[in-house]
Amino acid sequence: MAREYTTIVLHIASDRAQEFEELKRWDDYTARGRFVEARLIRCRYSALQSEGIQDYVLHVVTADEHAHHEHDEDPGFKDYDKRAEAFQPEEPTVTFGDLVFERRAPDK
Repeated sequence: MAREYTTIVLHIASDRAQEFEELKRWDDYTARGRFVEARLIRCRYSALQSEGIQDYVLHVVTADEHAHHEHDEDPGFKDYDKRAEAFQPEEPTVTFGDLVFERRAPDK
């Protein structure tokens, strides 16, 4: 089964951004190989960002689409999601899909 690529733009209240960054969630899933990659990126610029909002991009590559559903149904994620909602005055922007192509710079 093919990997799934998920990108979520989280719209976090600027005055709660540091507190939000301290919420950890993905160590278990990456350690078990269910998430091949997981990164949280603080946006220096976002066309989606409103006044008083700090946008973050959450990018996750899952081992397969089942890993995505496994994570979403995990009680630990549901608890995390409930806590994270308190930081989000706007709903997140969510996309997921399949890789069309990828380019990487050679290792030096």
